[in-house]
Amino acid sequence: MQMADESSARELILRAEVGAFPLWTPHGDNIVPDSLPLSQRVLTAMEDWTIFWDDVGGAISDPEIMEEFVGQGFKIAHATRRELKGRTVWFQHPVTDERHEIELRRPR
Repeated sequence: MQMADESSARELILRAEVGAFPLWTPHGDNIVPDSLPLSQRVLTAMEDWTIFWDDVGGAISDPEIMEEFVGQGFKIAHATRRELKGRTVWFQHPVTDERHEIELRRPR
């Protein structure tokens, strides 16, 4: 795992991978959870998301459960983006590997 320095922390990818914390650099380096200024709430959500993925061995056959897992990933990515202002956060779909840039939503 890599400590996030200023340059590597500007762009982050939330991606599920068995046995690894879900934050990555675009170069494929896993990021140490405590190296970013994230709240305990977001870190706990990431840990829970990762534990579930590890428990199922990275394979979810039920489409409804996969949809819920992906939805939770998007929520975590949005929370990460809100807390890491000025950084680009991507969510990488666990099945298709498509990356979705998370846009900062402003309250209406």
